[in-house]
Amino acid sequence: MESSRVDQKRLKIAYHETGHAVMALLCKHPIQKVSLKEMDSPGGTDKYLAFMKLESVDSTSKYTGKKAIQKIMISLGGFASEILFYDGVTGIGGDDLTVAIKVTEDMLQIGEFKDWVNRLPTPVPSTLDNMVKNPSIRAYIDLKIGDTVRALELHKPAIQIIAEELFKKEELTGEEVSSLFNSFV
Repeated sequence: MESSRVDQKRLKIAYHETGHAVMALLCKHPIQKVSLKEMDSPGGTDKYLAFMKLESVDSTSKYTGKKAIQKIMISLGGFASEILFYDGVTGIGGDDLTVAIKVTEDMLQIGEFKDWVNRLPTPVPSTLDNMVKNPSIRAYIDLKIGDTVRALELHKPAIQIIAEELFKKEELTGEEVSSLFNSFV
């Protein structure tokens, strides 16, 4: 692969989206597609439309604590992948963090969960401090980022192959992602 600045940015985004996809597979959630397309932008800056889309699930099924935790971990999968392959996250924020915050806020409505979260240790200072004002949510997201990194770490070779394939093709179907992932499992 070329080592130009644009290609490195695009490759990092491919790893980010692949982190979401692999975390979804680990949570047994089918993927519709993963996409990484360059967009035309004024001024010659490089912009990408990148996303991982899950298959629709039965909306009548009960939203359990386990499903909420999985949703948080899938939303943090991109950050976790960047941590594993790039020794940190440079562009944290956006929709991924918003999803994790919202689901955690919802979970904090449950008294036992709130009591448990309030006993979590204060996380070390990071860029999250500016984006997550509620200390309980900040502590829980920090915990879940660590859990997500550990879960994905076991699948680094699969993430690498899938990310490189996404980088080449710009879009992978859920079947393609699953097939590549399953070739390692």
